[in-house]
Amino acid sequence: MARIDAEERQAVYLFNQRYVENAKKPKMKKIFDRAKLERSVRNIFEPSKDERKSERRRLYDRVRKAFS
Repeated sequence: MARIDAEERQAVYLFNQRYVENAKKPKMKKIFDRAKLERSVRNIFEPSKDERKSERRRLYDRVRKAFS
């Protein structure tokens, strides 16, 4: 498994190097997007937004039933 991981890292490195060498105006965000990585880590540890939206939707429906 360690060898596979090392080869994958090497492939990503080479792909990024090729992109930087061939792009007219390489963008760092295409190579390393810190905000995207932080967001993915945050989503792992926080409850999903879908659950919060559905909870809010249920509350809205209860209030609507009470006042209709």
